[in-house]
Amino acid sequence: MSIADQIYKNLVNDVIENGDWDKDQNVRTKWADGTPAYTKSVISKQITFDNTEVPILTTKRVAWKSAIHELLWFYVKRTSDCAYLDENNVTIWKEWTNKNNNIGKAYGYQLGKPIMLKGKITNQVHNLIEELKNNPASRRHVISLWNIDDLDQMALYPCVWNNQWLVKQGKLHLIVQVRSNDLALGNPFNVFQYYVLQRMVAQVTGYELGTLTFNINDLHIYERHIEPLQEQIQREPYPAPELWINPNIKNFDDFTIDDFNLVNYQHHPAIKMEVAI
Repeated sequence: MSIADQIYKNLVNDVIENGDWDKDQNVRTKWADGTPAYTKSVISKQITFDNTEVPILTTKRVAWKSAIHELLWFYVKRTSDCAYLDENNVTIWKEWTNKNNNIGKAYGYQLGKPIMLKGKITNQVHNLIEELKNNPASRRHVISLWNIDDLDQMALYPCVWNNQWLVKQGKLHLIVQVRSNDLALGNPFNVFQYYVLQRMVAQVTGYELGTLTFNINDLHIYERHIEPLQEQIQREPYPAPELWINPNIKNFDDFTIDDFNLVNYQHHPAIKMEVAI
């Protein structure tokens, strides 16, 4: 059994057995038929991966190329314009795309927005990499996607809203802060994506890979996802695959989808689950 599958099974069981319903509240999310999309959730969960294997589920197929495309859109393209996703047939943001085919001042916009630091114009991604290379002992290696001045111009408030990087004993550790995490659909994407991002940053900064930690404030399962998830976690997992990343890439902005390949990814079939909007 892969480590990711075991951690995921434990999370699903925890939420189902110990979570609290929000049926006493007026929830924002709705199903396509207009009915409220209620959730069962647990508060403040922490999960840590030692990164000895790729943290991707095998009890269902995770669309790993779409996950990496979204990551590249955020961190390499650094834009909220959905043209890149359209060019690569990635449709995961269609429900939140506005009439201008973008998601407002969210995610990639915040990463690419020019900022003045130490007397020069940069952005959050370039600043992170430069500081990791030149000032590894710092505890200020932080990227924030939560800009309160821009929230009303975002199609969706950031779920993964903050990440911090720490260098200890030559290893690059990553802590990801998540305000809200949909366990069925969002969590498997997010865990794999930030593992990939950690590998990318470690490669261009020259550090070994450390731990990957997620601090999840509201970990939840939507009501209509409970039965499919119960079915999924009964499946027998396969061994974890390996992720090849082109070792010749030394400049972060040079990464493209062709620089990644998930090798020996055995998985069970995908499980259809409705998206709450």
